[in-house]
Amino acid sequence: MTPSPEREGLTWAKASRLIALPFSPSRLNTFMRVKRFEDIPIERLLAQGLEGVLIDADGTLAPHHAREFNLSVIDHVRAMLENGLKVAIYTNAWEDRFEAFQEMGVKVVSNVPAKPDPRGFQVAMTDFLHLDDPAKVGMIGDSYVTDGGAIDVGMQFIHVRPIKGNEPFFHSATRLCAYLCAKMYGR
Repeated sequence: MTPSPEREGLTWAKASRLIALPFSPSRLNTFMRVKRFEDIPIERLLAQGLEGVLIDADGTLAPHHAREFNLSVIDHVRAMLENGLKVAIYTNAWEDRFEAFQEMGVKVVSNVPAKPDPRGFQVAMTDFLHLDDPAKVGMIGDSYVTDGGAIDVGMQFIHVRPIKGNEPFFHSATRLCAYLCAKMYGR
């Protein structure tokens, strides 16, 4: 299965968010920043009232389009579930490679508008996490452009330093531009 160009390529939602970031520092606010997905303190998420998390895949859980995931990543997702968090994977890329997570009960968000479209976040929250308050949802990802769109709908954005991999130049360039905007504003 290959990703549809509407999901992984340039969309109006991605372009408009990228263009707006230098002029809208509040759209770069993060709940927390970590080096690796496994560094996210579950107890802090729970203490802040989060009930569910949406997790980006490429660059967050593994390199771009990886089909295998480190045991430490799988164990951290399992720990999230065991601590009562609702978890779903929300990626703009291939959705057919998450068996290890699905076996634990993690849903893979599908048939929704691509991130950062607010409608996609809304459907992911209500239909896949079965939650209705965006303030109780965290979006974990490596891109202020796509994953950071969660900020626009009231979710908590958790930025993970990107895992290097074989990704399209355009993807890494837009992510870098947005990261530099965040750094410029001290986010």
